[in-house]
Amino acid sequence: MAKAANEPTQQDEPKRSALGGMVWGLFSIGTTVVATKLATSVASKGWKLATGKSAPVKGDYDNEKTRDVVAYTALSSMILATTKVAAERKAAEYYRQSTGHLPKALVHTRLTREEKKQHKKLAKAMAKAERKAKKLTS
Repeated sequence: MAKAANEPTQQDEPKRSALGGMVWGLFSIGTTVVATKLATSVASKGWKLATGKSAPVKGDYDNEKTRDVVAYTALSSMILATTKVAAERKAAEYYRQSTGHLPKALVHTRLTREEKKQHKKLAKAMAKAERKAKKLTS
């Protein structure tokens, strides 16, 4: 049976070592720790700059308003997610430059049936939103 054009052959597969997986694991853990520390610091300093108050403490029911705790949590979560993604992408870029390929943990081979279904659903919703936006602007 012939292979599809987009399926990698054994010749296309980069040579991987067990050490490469451990190195990527260390990169991943290290970037997560650094990103978390950075995001926490940025969120706290940003909150202090914007409100003039220190970051709200989750369990301090007497002194902190619920809306402040919720707003700070949302802000810090967004900053944390953004810094973690950026740090992991930079680590993957460095790993690729060093080894010539992405770590095995980041290489996707095939989409599952559910992922394909979700992709179609998203594409359909985006097309519908574009049609509505175009209709509103015309």
